[in-house]
Amino acid sequence: MGMRRSTLWLVSITSSLLLLSLVVGQVDWRVARSLIFSIDYGWVAGGIALLIVEGLITAARFRLLARTTASYSDCLKATACYVVMLILLPARLGEVAGIGFIARYMHERAGAAAASLLFQRVFDVIILVTVLAAVCFLTIGGLGTLPVLGSTVVVTTLLILLLIRLEALLAVVVRPLLHRRQEKWPRMFIRTALQVRMVRRHHINWRRGLKLSGYTVLKWIANLSAIACVVLAVAPMLTPLTAVGVGIVYNLAAVIPIQTVGGFGISEAALLGSFSWMGFPLETGAPIAIGIRLVLISAPILFWLGVTLNTIIGRFQLTANERI
Repeated sequence: MGMRRSTLWLVSITSSLLLLSLVVGQVDWRVARSLIFSIDYGWVAGGIALLIVEGLITAARFRLLARTTASYSDCLKATACYVVMLILLPARLGEVAGIGFIARYMHERAGAAAASLLFQRVFDVIILVTVLAAVCFLTIGGLGTLPVLGSTVVVTTLLILLLIRLEALLAVVVRPLLHRRQEKWPRMFIRTALQVRMVRRHHINWRRGLKLSGYTVLKWIANLSAIACVVLAVAPMLTPLTAVGVGIVYNLAAVIPIQTVGGFGISEAALLGSFSWMGFPLETGAPIAIGIRLVLISAPILFWLGVTLNTIIGRFQLTANERI
């Protein structure tokens, strides 16, 4: 296990450094210096604020799916630690850390924590891909608001089908592994799938499913609006719709099966690819991509610092009241 984790770290660090070097190698430092003075920092502040709002919504979503009596404050702690680990660890280890933080702060069993993250991820991908399709139709197809209305119908339908057919889908995935259930990893996967099915059957009803859908939509409105604000702060010549498209590509880059540390390298490359596709020269697109990425990774850190500071202040006040 230790060897596998060491190999994962080695591969992730190598991939991140290689991809980052390719992006940094395109930077024209004169353009980069002028970019620093041309950024609209008001838009940057607005983008960071919206990302912090996204963190608050994510904590509410954690609370919705909790099977324990965890408070919203507990969910904030789990969320804050989870989002920071996602930018510090290779992707798979970040998700494992998320399960650990849910178990630690929200007192969930590991299987229930894994099920919670699975539900959230599935809903995230469905909505993100649907919004991407809508943006593509709006920018390329010129179909007006029709794709947006269609996207809403598609998202709602898919979410309902997911809630109805999840147990059947899990059965299809697990069935081929049953003959290997004596082996360690298949046994762990089967156990997790059974716990996910149990959570769905006994914990996710229609009302909670609709709330989960609502939280997810709000989360992505905040996220994509935040990234659009940051993109427009750095590249004001773009339209808001194009800036949202850049945000979608940035988020989908996390799905690319290349192991990196916290998305470093692959995220910058995805942003650079977006600006290159829009006609920006590489020496201009590279500093824009790096600048956007620096702002976006600062928000989870600020969110974690805010939650941690609030926790420390709360403990200090509690101690002071006990002394009185």
